[in-house]
Amino acid sequence: MSGAENGGRQDRRRLVRVARGLEDGDLLMRGAQVVQPATREVFETDVLVADGRVAALGSGFSAAQVVEARGAFLAPGFIDGHVHIESSLLTPAGFAQAVLPHGTTGVVAEPHEVVNVLGAGGLEWMLRAGASSGLRVWASAPSCVPASEFEVGGARVGADEVAGMLRVPGVLGLAEMMNYPGVLNGDQGVWDVLEAGRRSGLRLDGHASGVRGRDLMGYAAAGLHSDHEATTPEEARERLRAGLWLMVREGSAARNLEALLPVLRDRPRRAMLVSDDVSVDELLELGHLDRLLRLCVAGGLHPADAVALVTCHPAEYWGLHEHGLVAPGHHADFVLLRDLNTFEVLETFVGGQPAVAGRATPSLPGGGVNLGPDWPAASFAVPETWPVIEVRADQITTGVGRPGSGDAKLVVADRYGRGQWASCWTSGSGLRRGTLGISVLHDAHHAAFLGGTDEDIRAAGQALEALGGGVVLVSDGVVKASLPLPFAGLMTDAAPHVAARQLGEIAAAARQLGCTLPYPVTTLSFLGLTVIPALKLTPHGLMDVHNWALIPPIP
Repeated sequence: MSGAENGGRQDRRRLVRVARGLEDGDLLMRGAQVVQPATREVFETDVLVADGRVAALGSGFSAAQVVEARGAFLAPGFIDGHVHIESSLLTPAGFAQAVLPHGTTGVVAEPHEVVNVLGAGGLEWMLRAGASSGLRVWASAPSCVPASEFEVGGARVGADEVAGMLRVPGVLGLAEMMNYPGVLNGDQGVWDVLEAGRRSGLRLDGHASGVRGRDLMGYAAAGLHSDHEATTPEEARERLRAGLWLMVREGSAARNLEALLPVLRDRPRRAMLVSDDVSVDELLELGHLDRLLRLCVAGGLHPADAVALVTCHPAEYWGLHEHGLVAPGHHADFVLLRDLNTFEVLETFVGGQPAVAGRATPSLPGGGVNLGPDWPAASFAVPETWPVIEVRADQITTGVGRPGSGDAKLVVADRYGRGQWASCWTSGSGLRRGTLGISVLHDAHHAAFLGGTDEDIRAAGQALEALGGGVVLVSDGVVKASLPLPFAGLMTDAAPHVAARQLGEIAAAARQLGCTLPYPVTTLSFLGLTVIPALKLTPHGLMDVHNWALIPPIP
């Protein structure tokens, strides 16, 4: 089920007749406690549905099917306003299987992962795959492919291609503009992309990690509408005062919700909760947006205010005017909850029907791993003068350590056949033995290898090539655990519990080798993203994000 709906062309005359009691509806939710975030109320009423939409609220209606809510709470279906489905390592169908039971009925996917690998066709594939997933999948058009001039992935997307993507049905706006130095410094290519976004009349999503003060004012003045990179209350309030929508991120690698709860308790008008990047194992173990709602209510938010952050607020931001409320004329996407503390989901409905995830995924050719002919004999010496990347378990930002203080080697290798790689030292992962190898490295999605000897790193690279992309854990030249990702080297069509089990086996094997990261694959996947401070590694060398330059190997 995609965002390319025909709501504007639907003949609603029957809906009106049903609402007026002149015809029976299709479904009657009787005796529900409706959560109405628009008025900050919870009230008991019946909800009447016809033709996939809410027809009316009230009593005395009839319908072909009646569901007795018996006082359970009926909330609008949850909408994730910014998520990279690929980061779950699942296809859209698998992602739907994981999140529909947790009350998520719609997502705005930012498919720059698959677009970095395969180009603009990756976005169209994401929407096609989303259309058969059982979940409502909309998208934003990637603005930074590659993320910066310091990255070269499998594709390069310019302003003309962005303009074309913005015309694809189901695309709601320009995706996160991560190249904030390009925005602030007037880079022509970046500004051409911004102009394409402005011409579309759609949203211009922001991404300004660490940007404060006059630079933030300049970034907002460029026409961006939002930001999801605030990590402190001060940063969050500064963004709200600058007129930006605040997306509070709580994913597997970046957890900002607890720090920003004081801001949310003030009930800001322009805020929402997003997951950004969340791993399949966390989805199954902890939940999706329902988990964030539990944290909000435990942190002092009124349940209706918390629900607004994942329903009517993201719907308003993205122009989804007939989503986000249980109200007449709106799509009948809602979730039946046992209570408003645990947010335990009893049943999820999409279009007035019990939600059912799809199984089939459209084919996606290309996107394997080719490390080049010299890889079997490669060596990975680290320049002695380079600082150390300090890895943080719960953030995608990194620290800067003095040369010689590292304990685990990081290698990033071009996976598109160009035969380039670079090496540096890291600290904070605990992985001093064995090698964790992945083909999921934001955003260019090269191959990355953490820890171990040169022999293990080479063996991990060969294992990734044989898989066509994925995740491997190698020790003493032997693959101890693996997860194939045949869709662009990013996703699997295995069932979520299968993918989670394989990922768990990898994490367990990594822990046995000393790794202390709770989500090692997700954390490793961000150690190459050159628009997130402070140090990141590319196949061309070590990047100093604050100074926007590669660090020379010799001072």
